[in-house]
Amino acid sequence: MNRLCLSAALLFLLVILMDSTPLNTHHVQDEGRSISGAKYKNHTAEESPTLNIQQLILTDSRPAFCLEPKVVGHGKASMPRYFYNAKTGHCEPFTYSGLGRNKNNFLTLEDCIKTCGQGAGSLGHAKSVSQKM
Repeated sequence: MNRLCLSAALLFLLVILMDSTPLNTHHVQDEGRSISGAKYKNHTAEESPTLNIQQLILTDSRPAFCLEPKVVGHGKASMPRYFYNAKTGHCEPFTYSGLGRNKNNFLTLEDCIKTCGQGAGSLGHAKSVSQKM
């Protein structure tokens, strides 16, 4: 019975802890100690030291041409090519006619993925900001 009560108490504490965890957190480094949090209440600029905040800024650094539609062209050739489909988020094959195209036209699947495909520049970058809390 004691184990059941202890398990229930731990589960209750875990639920409370998870419920109180903020969704948008950033890491704060204050005098060498790392603190994680999203809100600092009851602090004014006079009583709080300057904090170095490192935030993960998510950016999509795909080239703009990755969002352009597939252009088959108006020639008479039949060349296998790949384009980045912004709606599906994947590189897909198509047949290029040889004349009239945009930059969303790759010779290989690897080139398409490297330039526009899944994860191309979508991991973001860290940015350090000095801020008074």
